[in-house]
Amino acid sequence: MRSAAITLVTLLSLSPVTAAAAPDDPERVVMKLDEFLKLYEKTRAEETTAPLDYALSSARYEGEVQLKDGEPYAAVFKARFRVEVLRAKGFAKVPFLPATVALESAKIGNAEAAVVIEDGHYVLVTQQRGAINLDVTFAAAVTTAEGSSGVSFQLSPAGATSAVLSVPAREDLDFTVAGAKLQSDKVVGDKRVVEAVLPSTGALEVKWQRELPKAAQQASRVLSEVYTLVSLGEGLMRATTTAQYTILFTGVDKLALKLPKDMTVLDVVGAGVREWKVDGDGNLGVQLNYAAKGAYALRIEMEKVVRGDIKDVAAPVPVPVGVERARGFVGVESRGNLEVDAGDVKGATPVDVRALPAAILGITGQPVLLGYKYLGTDVSIPLSAWQHVDADVLVTLLDETRARTMWTREGRRLTSVKYRIRNNRRQFLRLALPKGGELWSASVGGRAVQPALAADKRVMIPLVRSQAAGGELAAFEVEIVYVENGAPPSDNGRGQFNATLPRADAPCTYVAWTVYAPDDAKLKRWSIDGNLRKVRYLSNPIPAEDMNYVQTATPQVMEGAQVQAAPGGSLGDGAMPVPVSLPLQGREVHFEKLLALDEELTIGFKYRGLKKG
Repeated sequence: MRSAAITLVTLLSLSPVTAAAAPDDPERVVMKLDEFLKLYEKTRAEETTAPLDYALSSARYEGEVQLKDGEPYAAVFKARFRVEVLRAKGFAKVPFLPATVALESAKIGNAEAAVVIEDGHYVLVTQQRGAINLDVTFAAAVTTAEGSSGVSFQLSPAGATSAVLSVPAREDLDFTVAGAKLQSDKVVGDKRVVEAVLPSTGALEVKWQRELPKAAQQASRVLSEVYTLVSLGEGLMRATTTAQYTILFTGVDKLALKLPKDMTVLDVVGAGVREWKVDGDGNLGVQLNYAAKGAYALRIEMEKVVRGDIKDVAAPVPVPVGVERARGFVGVESRGNLEVDAGDVKGATPVDVRALPAAILGITGQPVLLGYKYLGTDVSIPLSAWQHVDADVLVTLLDETRARTMWTREGRRLTSVKYRIRNNRRQFLRLALPKGGELWSASVGGRAVQPALAADKRVMIPLVRSQAAGGELAAFEVEIVYVENGAPPSDNGRGQFNATLPRADAPCTYVAWTVYAPDDAKLKRWSIDGNLRKVRYLSNPIPAEDMNYVQTATPQVMEGAQVQAAPGGSLGDGAMPVPVSLPLQGREVHFEKLLALDEELTIGFKYRGLKKG
């Protein structure tokens, strides 16, 4: 590019000098012709340095196996290498063969080539330029073991590599050329010849052995094992079958199974399944897009609608057709509150369900109730199932209730109650406040909510669903604050303290209640009454845990919970309540109770020492 630019500038500058042109015009260059020619020849003499000293454009190997006492012992090759010497000056070194072969001759034209050994290779040393044809004759050893012979040596990287090897033999041979991208063999007289095109790097490795006649190949042998999981649910019987085949000798591209006529096939899955079809007699035909050989698995999904109770309904057991041996296992599970039993089983033997294969136990999270094994095709396993009424179970539980009551000298009481709750599907927590109690605030999971009032005057606190954590429901917190008027002390400072906690419509495992009494109040121990026990310190038997809420198991329920938790949702309509903080001062008096079941939680005691003024 630089020389072309100089030439272009020079040619543009060589125009006849006119009388009007000034000799010192800065836009023109005036040069004599001989000076221009010298400059032009100099630019043509410049050359670009080649990136490599040489390039091996192609390599072709033509060999013939030599026999000794009727056995192959060596292969003599004649190879031609097309070498492009790119180095501008001096000698170029071109490695072309590994030193593991025996070199007989190396010629360029009719002249012997200069060859040395360096780094385990035969190396051509030449100062010729341009294209060179290097003709080489060499011998490589042939190894024979267990009826198979072969020759192998390392190749020098070349742009194109091809090989031809002829083996004297009167019988047909099976040839294997490692890494060959194109291979063919033919018969030439009493020789078997193989031709191959090879990658540019690697080794030339040719093996051959006596070819077996077509008649020696055996017909296909197919063995099968069938694993079936039968699932019984309300009005439906489903079956998942895995047919495991072992195909020997010759591959097969068609498989067939006999299915129960009253079962609907949902899907058939397997490697290379092109199509499948079930005829009116329950015969399943599967067409593969290749000839399967060795291990092959086919998965079949079936179902059947069952009206009412299931009585003596045969378990669907697919039977492979055209196999030499058929054996299998059947597992039965229940989806729902169904009691499952088996009738008069024929052709199968009951087994411990723990002994069933992983192909059955590994595809279900439900307990497998019945297990059978069988050998052959004549199998009958009648099943019966009965539906039972679901029993009521606990869906909401108060892990603990913690109440704190601030009691003033005038007898007024301000109480905060915190419930640690786990809720599965209940919408509200219903609380019956003490007589005369006035609700001031309520919150769920730390967020203020607007409670509702039921027809029976109970307060309804809207709940959310607990988050699933580690296979269990995590707890969240509900808090209410209410105020009530108690009886003030008499003029002599004596009085009776009686209080009741809100009555919840869910059981509670632990209740802790702390009353903050005025410092001057003296409790009479013999007068303590109620169904909570006075303790010196709270035992706190329920471990503390993180609180969670507004988390659900399914997207649909989660969306509902988010609507419920949103401002203006079912957690509260209208004006948002004002959170109330409980002032705490005075002497602490502790009460607690284990397991509160739908009962009033009360405490009472007599006191003295609260004279007015």
